[in-house]
Amino acid sequence: HELRTPLAALRLQTQSLDRAADPEARKVAVGRLTAGIDRATRLVEQLLVLARQEASAANGVATRPVDLAELARRTVGDLVGLAQAKDVDLGLQHADQASIDGQPDALHILLRNLVENAVKYTPSGGTVDIAVRAEKDKVDVVVEDSGPGIPPEERERVFDRFYRVAGSEAAGSGLGLAIIKAIAERHGATLKLDKSARLGGLAATVSFTLVRAR
Repeated sequence: HELRTPLAALRLQTQSLDRAADPEARKVAVGRLTAGIDRATRLVEQLLVLARQEASAANGVATRPVDLAELARRTVGDLVGLAQAKDVDLGLQHADQASIDGQPDALHILLRNLVENAVKYTPSGGTVDIAVRAEKDKVDVVVEDSGPGIPPEERERVFDRFYRVAGSEAAGSGLGLAIIKAIAERHGATLKLDKSARLGGLAATVSFTLVRAR
């Protein structure tokens, strides 16, 4: 049922395009329709990812050691173009070498969604940093940004499917954090949202049980 709203919006945008009386109006209508298609496509992609993650949890997928520092480097490489397009400084601020027992593809989705969210909500000229910090029996993966953050009273609600913070200007499906939480829980990890003391925005911390550090 969550597809009904974007599909209804696409229908209205198509009608606006059909009624456009001059080239400028048509250009605006085409732009709105394209943006609407992009939003609907992203929603479908996120729904498919969530369905696959739930199926994996139900069926059981083989795990193997995953190097979290290498995963963080890979994620920075994947998203540096997105960050540059927004003039956001994205980097790996700290990287302890540490491995956990997990599903590589799912963990990549988890970290990519966290960093994509941080870049999306960080204004132009801001900063997004990733850190991998290993301790004796755990390893924290932290994504911090200089964006507006999330009010304390909403930090649990944002994990609900399709929930979006009121007043948010960034487009989104409201599924990113639900997917992150599902993957974290499947790996026995905890997920915490707090204010970044260093950058002033949001700090998202995923804490895993440490299998091997080197």
